[in-house]
Amino acid sequence: MKKLLALLIFLTFFFTGCTKMQLEDFKDKTPEFIPQEYFNGKMTAYGLVKDRSGKIIRTFKGVLIGSWDEKGIGTLDEKFVYDDGEELTRVWTLKPTGEKSFDATAHDIVGTAKMKALGNTVMIDYVMRVPYNDSTIDISVRDWLHLQEDGVIINHSKMKKFGFTVGELVITIIKDFP
Repeated sequence: MKKLLALLIFLTFFFTGCTKMQLEDFKDKTPEFIPQEYFNGKMTAYGLVKDRSGKIIRTFKGVLIGSWDEKGIGTLDEKFVYDDGEELTRVWTLKPTGEKSFDATAHDIVGTAKMKALGNTVMIDYVMRVPYNDSTIDISVRDWLHLQEDGVIINHSKMKKFGFTVGELVITIIKDFP
């Protein structure tokens, strides 16, 4: 009985001590990430895709162009070229829902992505429909974008299916200043 109790105590501390990263963890971090400012103009992205074991399976370069209309609705036009020659375009529409929060849509996003900025970080939760064999599958994605002092964004994303990590993205985004 003592061994069982000790095991339960250990498991309780182990699992409750392993808290996940939360957006609130970044509320006091600087510089402040203001999506309407950063996602305005041209940006260059460099990234890699990892499979579920952590092996790098693809790399890519992208050009992103952001703009905002008079109603505060943003457009982020992304064009990526992968190392195998595949080209991908995604155009996000960002509709404000509150202070530094947005509903985001794109052609390969299922439903509406939720985007929120706090401190130096933006988090985006969404379901993406991706090609798989001769069909498609829907995967859950959580993007974390962290603005650095020099204007560079470090982006890391987990892709999950049925709660299991199936891949990761690591991206560096550099604002092209005029």
